[in-house]
Amino acid sequence: MRHAFRTAAAVIALLGVAHEAHAQGLFKRLADRAVEEAEQQTQTIVRETIADSLRGGNRKESEADQTPSQEENDGTPDADVSPAAAPPKVPAYIDGLKVPAEVEAKKAAYNKFGEVSCSDCEGGIDFDGRPQFPYDQFSGQYGERAKRAGSWSIGHVHRWQGKASTGTLTVLREENVDGFRCRRLEYRLMKGSASASRPGLICWGLANRSSEIENWHEIY
Repeated sequence: MRHAFRTAAAVIALLGVAHEAHAQGLFKRLADRAVEEAEQQTQTIVRETIADSLRGGNRKESEADQTPSQEENDGTPDADVSPAAAPPKVPAYIDGLKVPAEVEAKKAAYNKFGEVSCSDCEGGIDFDGRPQFPYDQFSGQYGERAKRAGSWSIGHVHRWQGKASTGTLTVLREENVDGFRCRRLEYRLMKGSASASRPGLICWGLANRSSEIENWHEIY
């Protein structure tokens, strides 16, 4: 009986040792698997982080390439890049006003239309297009034609008779030209059924830098 008891005790002890060894092996395998899974998860997270970073960088570069500039969007250059347009230079004196080329052409055609033969004129030619005036307070003064037209009312028509044509000078209107008070005129010649005309302009102010008194001056 005692021997059987010892034998049973030994078997139980062996079973305990075997169970303990089996448990330790199981725990070790579980621990190893947990470590392996943790390493795999860490590597996966690292790879995904790197991939996301690369995708984000590529997306920013693509957006930068595809985003049009302000100048491409509305055709208007950046205000800081485009210089401000300089304001037009305003003349300080009447002699700074220029005669447009088309006015010069009309004036030449008008003068040509009014040419008449004259035996006692220089070059044998006179011009019916030149207005004639009776003697008055402006006669003999410098720029007398502009001063006369400046004294007339708007709509006034001055008439004269040339050798071959009848002429009129009309005050059309008064307006501001480059900061000066000016009057628009019209010169017209009638010869039978034919006619010719040209625009005129007189302005009030100082003629030039040396002038001290403002007056009416003829521009064309």
